[in-house]
Amino acid sequence: MKTRNLWIASAAMAWQLAGAAQPDEPPALAAFATGDGAYYTTLGGQVVDPYFVNKGFTIALQAGVPLRAELQQWLAWLLPRQRQDGGFDRFCPTADTAWRSCMGADADDSMAATTIEMLHLARQKQWLTPGQQAAAQQAIARSQQLLARLRNPSNQLYKALLDTELYYLMDNIEVYEALRAAEGAQAGPASKQLAAAINRRFRSGSDWKPALPEYDRPRFYPHTLASAYLWQTGVISRAESDRATAQWLAQHGSAWLSRSEDHYAWGLVAWKMRQTAPIQAACWRASLRPFQPAVGWTVLDAMIDHALAHTGISTQCPFAMATAPAPVPAPTTTPAANP
Repeated sequence: MKTRNLWIASAAMAWQLAGAAQPDEPPALAAFATGDGAYYTTLGGQVVDPYFVNKGFTIALQAGVPLRAELQQWLAWLLPRQRQDGGFDRFCPTADTAWRSCMGADADDSMAATTIEMLHLARQKQWLTPGQQAAAQQAIARSQQLLARLRNPSNQLYKALLDTELYYLMDNIEVYEALRAAEGAQAGPASKQLAAAINRRFRSGSDWKPALPEYDRPRFYPHTLASAYLWQTGVISRAESDRATAQWLAQHGSAWLSRSEDHYAWGLVAWKMRQTAPIQAACWRASLRPFQPAVGWTVLDAMIDHALAHTGISTQCPFAMATAPAPVPAPTTTPAANP
């Protein structure tokens, strides 16, 4: 009861939403479609970052959202573009409706991890076409080889890029989730070893370091967001995850829902708390209605909004107030690869 009261108090403090009837829906998946199976990362953007789309389809698979045809079309676009070393670049359109590699991945470890997890889930649910089976297996094998090169045996963590010694908490959690997807029902030695390394290297008392080496100046992303990636993963216990969710909402729920510290929607927080704090996940959905164009809205957020609806999370928030959130500046940059 005490934990539930923390969630309610957090949402009550956070909520600044006008009226009960909010007819304007945020843009759905189709708003990001390129027309040939891919999806732009941000609304109105011109970059396809496979990380965001992979993460979105992983969540759709977990939620059972009926997007099988869309996933097959995405894989037909994506898999032929995998590099020989197992990585994926970011892509921009060209004048002749083709695509060019315009940027490297923001983080190769999370890119490889989301590829592995998505493809394992797609195979388990039999969402792949017969012709995609061999290509999917090859993509998994190449991604696993890249992760092996990114792993530092001395600290047992995965670095973001081959030419750096930068380690992200969020990325290593995503690698853990990919390892768990590959292992099946029972946790294996690889995921257990990584979970222990994450706890040993990133935990600092009751706090978590978002990166190693540590950042000089704390920010909403990644400092505030990073620990949310731990929820409901198995890296920490279920009881600790529930407590951490409640504490995070009490401290940061207001800034998250009002987007006062970061204009991106950060739907992953709502997805991570859907089981522990479904009321607050509903409040996240409600906070986007009516949709404000100044909100940083990604293809991942659109898929999370759909997945939450499909799993029964409504847009009804019991803490609606009379004042709407203050407008936030329109996004001027693409979010990092781990929103």
